[in-house]
Amino acid sequence: MWNDLMRRWMKLATWWLPNNEDTKPSSPASTAKPAQATPNQAKPAAAAPSPQPKPAPAKHAGSDLTGIKGIGPAMQKRLSAIGITTPADLAAADAKTLTTQLKADKAVVSEAQVSQWIEAARSA
Repeated sequence: MWNDLMRRWMKLATWWLPNNEDTKPSSPASTAKPAQATPNQAKPAAAAPSPQPKPAPAKHAGSDLTGIKGIGPAMQKRLSAIGITTPADLAAADAKTLTTQLKADKAVVSEAQVSQWIEAARSA
């Protein structure tokens, strides 16, 4: 009785750990080896090649401002609403004016942060 009680208590105390019951196969059919093809059987046709994945865009390519540290998709939308859509537009912007426009749109930014974005856009 004591052994049974301790075993149950340990099972309750370590419920999150995997146990032997979790690793047992559910049915004998799931452990069966797949049938091997005999030499006389036709081999299945090769699968069609999958399309190549598109390469990731460059950090400052085109109109993508999210490559600049501190600018995410939400801030890029806000900058687009103001008229800044490319790193060149950002590089030509005035930090104080841009900060004022972003704060009017309820963005939480500082002038120092906007200045860093402008410098990053100029160096790109």
